[in-house]
Amino acid sequence: MSSKDITIRDIFEEIPQRLSRILSPAPIKELLPTNFPSTELRVDFLAKLEDESILHIEFQSFNDPNMPFRMLRYYIAILERYPGSLIKQLLVYVGNRKLRMKSRLRLRNLTFSYEILDIRQIDCKVLLESPDPMDRLLACLCKVEDEVYLIEKLIKTMESMNEEERKDYLLKILTLTELRPNLRIRLTKEVRHMPIVVRPEDIKLPKRKLKKDLLYRLGLEEGKQIGIEEGKQIGIEEGRKEGEVIGIKKGLLKSAQEMVIAIIEAKLGYVPEEIANRIREIKDVEFLRSLAKKLVSASEDFMQVLAIELKIS
Repeated sequence: MSSKDITIRDIFEEIPQRLSRILSPAPIKELLPTNFPSTELRVDFLAKLEDESILHIEFQSFNDPNMPFRMLRYYIAILERYPGSLIKQLLVYVGNRKLRMKSRLRLRNLTFSYEILDIRQIDCKVLLESPDPMDRLLACLCKVEDEVYLIEKLIKTMESMNEEERKDYLLKILTLTELRPNLRIRLTKEVRHMPIVVRPEDIKLPKRKLKKDLLYRLGLEEGKQIGIEEGKQIGIEEGRKEGEVIGIKKGLLKSAQEMVIAIIEAKLGYVPEEIANRIREIKDVEFLRSLAKKLVSASEDFMQVLAIELKIS
């Protein structure tokens, strides 16, 4: 299970007040167990509503062509546990790409359907004005027209928390915004000076992705406050081996190169080898930082900006 799936499940264990009202057709009466040991299935969210129906919500971060079959398996498992109940199923898509999944399954002897909602249909301001911090957290995934306002509200939410609560909340935000790369870049730059220590083991990413992660690289680059401790240690060790000044310069250059590569990967979904090699040949840190800013703000002309700046055809 991905870190994003785990984070969303954790959030819904606390039932975000406003979002649950948006997603649920009736008030929630009680939460139900989400695991089905006999089938090895587990759903994301299951509850009994005040009208005695059963609500099943599943969150999906990518387009899965087999989703109708998965939802059917969940439906059968729920119905076996609660026979005779009216079951309402909702698939909430939280991914970054265009929603392409179907909400209906038609076979020769079977027709099955469920509701489907792209969370970006919900205005983030609706959740940001909620008194529930979990609602504001999930606003990151909704329709965002004013990123500055969103980030301000999230930072203000964290101000009233103790250090451990702030750290947990921030990690949840950073995990969710892996699904919104541009927002994550901007958010990371805004919160990196907050007095919170985040270690590599706190960022639930595979090692190969961890060293590309923007938050991790900012730790290598700055080595303070929200900087990651392992990043600081790498900087110290390199400084001892090759001389402090040389070590810092090398660390800054590598960090800047990997930052540009990570932005390209977030935009395209992959990095052409020719472009990755070209970036690693660049030794000018300021040029790389300037390039990173241009790429973040570029949209339809992204490839054109890349080609002009890197002087490639």
